[in-house]
Amino acid sequence: MKTHEVLQYDKQFSQNNWMWNINIQKKDFSTFKIIKNKSKILISAPHSVSHVREWEILPIDFLTWWLTLYLGKRLNVPIIYSTSIHVWDPNFDNNDTSEYKQSLLKFIKDNNMKLLIDLHWCRSVRDFSVELWTWWIWDPNLLWHTEISDNIIESLNTNLKTYISHSKKPITKNTIFSASKENTVSNFISKNANIPTVQLEINQELRDINNIDNLSLLINALEEMINNLSTLEYLKN
Repeated sequence: MKTHEVLQYDKQFSQNNWMWNINIQKKDFSTFKIIKNKSKILISAPHSVSHVREWEILPIDFLTWWLTLYLGKRLNVPIIYSTSIHVWDPNFDNNDTSEYKQSLLKFIKDNNMKLLIDLHWCRSVRDFSVELWTWWIWDPNLLWHTEISDNIIESLNTNLKTYISHSKKPITKNTIFSASKENTVSNFISKNANIPTVQLEINQELRDINNIDNLSLLINALEEMINNLSTLEYLKN
């Protein structure tokens, strides 16, 4: 069962309240992990653990870690995710000193990545199920590859149809935020690696471990989304 498989990944992150308070004196200490794979579509989860923004500890983007790990294993896509609270928020910190973003940038260039999908979560009160952030209507983070956002929206609408119909929360694009700030992972990578990027905000109702139906819908939707994206001419290996 897919939901059972992916929830097993929670065990390694739930230690110490998802803070991963690792001994930073260890020589092999790192605040993130990159797993290489065959696909040219890369998935990022910068808030997979609690993180620090302006000296305040912020909570995790709940369950984005296992989504990332599962999709990496299931679909052979490369992934990057945070592993320690001893790190500034990768989606907010200074670009020049961000180990997460600089290492991600190098990996993308070294491995000829073609698309970055940056996973995040939003609270259940939001009136969308999943929102795409591509920097407003002109899509500069997508480098004007609008077929990518069109494909994502179509895939999610199809595979989340039951939830969308019941909740009245549609798939939206740039209605709340835009991922336009220069220090977001999506904006930084798009500008510096010259590849399309999309920041996805997933409603908390779809990531409820007590609602297996919604969770299964989300897992299947993200799988189909990646598979459908892989068929686009731009993203073919």
